[in-house]
Amino acid sequence: MSGKLIFGLDIGSSKIISMVGTLGDKVNIIGLSSYHFVNNPRNNDLTMISNGLICEVERAGTRIAQTLHEAQISADCSAGSVIVNLAGNHVRNIYSHSHQEMGSHPVTEDIIRYMVNEAKQVVIPSNYEILDYEIQEYLVDDDRYTINPLDLSCSTINANLNLFIAGKTPLSNLRKAISHSSYDIAKIVPSGILSAMAVLNREEKELGCCLIDIGAGTTDIVVYENGFIRYLNSIPLGGEDVTRDIASVMRVSRNLAEDLKLTHGSCGNSVNKNNNEMINIIDHRGENVNLSKKLLNDVIHERVKDILGVVKTQLNNSNLYDIINSGIVITGGAALISGMKEFGSSFFDVPVHIGIPNYEGDFADIVCSPKYASAVGALYFANDLLNNRHFQSEPASGIEFGSMIKKIKNIFKNM
Repeated sequence: MSGKLIFGLDIGSSKIISMVGTLGDKVNIIGLSSYHFVNNPRNNDLTMISNGLICEVERAGTRIAQTLHEAQISADCSAGSVIVNLAGNHVRNIYSHSHQEMGSHPVTEDIIRYMVNEAKQVVIPSNYEILDYEIQEYLVDDDRYTINPLDLSCSTINANLNLFIAGKTPLSNLRKAISHSSYDIAKIVPSGILSAMAVLNREEKELGCCLIDIGAGTTDIVVYENGFIRYLNSIPLGGEDVTRDIASVMRVSRNLAEDLKLTHGSCGNSVNKNNNEMINIIDHRGENVNLSKKLLNDVIHERVKDILGVVKTQLNNSNLYDIINSGIVITGGAALISGMKEFGSSFFDVPVHIGIPNYEGDFADIVCSPKYASAVGALYFANDLLNNRHFQSEPASGIEFGSMIKKIKNIFKNM
């Protein structure tokens, strides 16, 4: 085999997924592995990751290393570098600006670099750090916008930056956990951005779109307009909250509740139908039990409404509804709940679609599912970095990672 490869790592609140992909004109997945730690109630891993946060560094590190190694064996390759997701309600964005008087002189690369560095000096909370930034529009002479001002003569120029920030402590714990393996971190990227890389197309990002990634322990929100990220946030609610509600109300085990949610349940507008229908199961005691399907659907409906309600409030409070012209895309494991598309459309009163990775290649029958969006997106993210086209169509626009692109090119392994 020949080509360049990268590892994609999705650390979630219920599972860890590792993928190996070859990069170039397109991504091809050559190896994968997953560890679903919440499915085994007898193990001691249930509390190592919660709401996207590493809670037990050594235990999580061991499982991360195990999953990466299994993906490496599956791909029959050497150890490489990793693009890893970051989840948790500490992940968000803030805007910053930089102004420069030009005196009718042309804009140079040095001026752009100076303005970016100046904008990055914005005060952020002391317990946060800047993960990345996206250069958005440049305002020229206070009357027009451009995404590439290089060589443009003007009197004044303002650079608008979108900074992606995250808590120092969660980042430190994530880095320590991965350090238990023989793999280097190439880049840490917010989960929602990675999922968007896998499931959204250019037209959706240009027109205006909201991505909602409902994982097990967190729900990530990313809003795009004109190809740029306008809003980034995460809330500590997800599909596992639905599962816990079912387990509590219907008095079944966690694993049975998960199966009921995905096999028999629905959150759609038809939840009041089949009022008398019963679901026959074998419970955790081995006994035959009949459960009300209406009760199951009511429990799912209420929790999903609660999760989407928080998202809707954030969209309203941030005045984002008017820019999501192409609608909302829901992805992540909870997107597999029956009726999610219909209920989402009714709840938000905009078109809603279920986000499936836009991938054609090996393992497509496995990974083309909402639950793999973040892991597939990590490989797409790496490929765009390698080809210098991540979030940009012009040399001076989009996300600027400086020496990161050179670093990633240097650490990709030849197979």
